[in-house]
Amino acid sequence: MQTSVIRISGMETIEQQETLKEHLEAMIGVSEVQVDLDTNEVKASFKTPISLNNLEKEIYDQGYQILN
Repeated sequence: MQTSVIRISGMETIEQQETLKEHLEAMIGVSEVQVDLDTNEVKASFKTPISLNNLEKEIYDQGYQILN
């Protein structure tokens, strides 16, 4: 199991926060997701077949920018 924190931008509402959380939790291999609207961070616990790159791509595809 791996846990990563991904900083994002573009999230403005609680509805966006909940939608992103639900979308990521539905991915196979993801066990837990926390999305913090105040800090614009996504904390995810996951295992194979998901990788950090897969998560970042899904977040990007949902319309959010990944920050380094």
